[in-house]
Amino acid sequence: MLRKVSGQKDSVIVLLRDLTTEDGRRRNGLFFVEGEELVRRAFDYGGTTRELIISERFLSLPGIHDLITLAEMAKVDAHIASEGLLAKVLDAKPTPECLAIVERKVAPLSDILNADQALVLMLERGRNADNLGMLLRSADAVGVSGVVLSADTTDPFARRVVRGSRGAVFTVPISVQNDPAIVIEKAKNAGLQVIASSANAKLSYRAVEYKKPTLIVVGNEQTGISDAVRSISDAVVRIPMHGRVNSLNVAVAASVLLYEALRQRELGSQ
Repeated sequence: MLRKVSGQKDSVIVLLRDLTTEDGRRRNGLFFVEGEELVRRAFDYGGTTRELIISERFLSLPGIHDLITLAEMAKVDAHIASEGLLAKVLDAKPTPECLAIVERKVAPLSDILNADQALVLMLERGRNADNLGMLLRSADAVGVSGVVLSADTTDPFARRVVRGSRGAVFTVPISVQNDPAIVIEKAKNAGLQVIASSANAKLSYRAVEYKKPTLIVVGNEQTGISDAVRSISDAVVRIPMHGRVNSLNVAVAASVLLYEALRQRELGSQ
């Protein structure tokens, strides 16, 4: 059954407004996804959906009725809100036709590191939300054991990250950790080799064997990996660049390394 929200003080609108901030997302243990495609993926990919909010303007769209049916099957409360009200809360255009409020799930680091033939990606000090979203999409495509976000990396459940991930926040185990050095220590104790990437390294990324359990570390685009990470990694590799701009988008760099690891592992299994 659809319920029409009463206004800005309606409980679901108050909650949605709180989820536009990182503190609100952490405090409530929730985040939101927007748009028909991502809302559908929240249901299809195992996201625990708490609320469905539909813009009144889009109520007649066929796909919206399918989502209402999914919500009914999952016993999720569905609400109708005016486009103007949603626009005020989200402060963005265009206003999405629908939103879902979903549980914010993070994975224990031990589960990621102890996966069979683990292939783990760690991002250190990643500050760009769009890049993080793309990085998560690549991680999903490769089938990593998990992604570790360290040293004040952007909140993976922020609006732009979720949108850029195209649903990978539901499919990729994500662990949020503060100290990358502790992550590396635990990775080594779990039997993983640690391969960090730097534009200033001497060793080509192709010279490393990725068939064994591996933690790949990429860093901030401006400053790269920290000296602490560099000093304790088993190898530091570079991706050849022949142009004048000596920097790759961190999501692109991570993709290159992950797909090299995947290539080697697939060859090794033949």
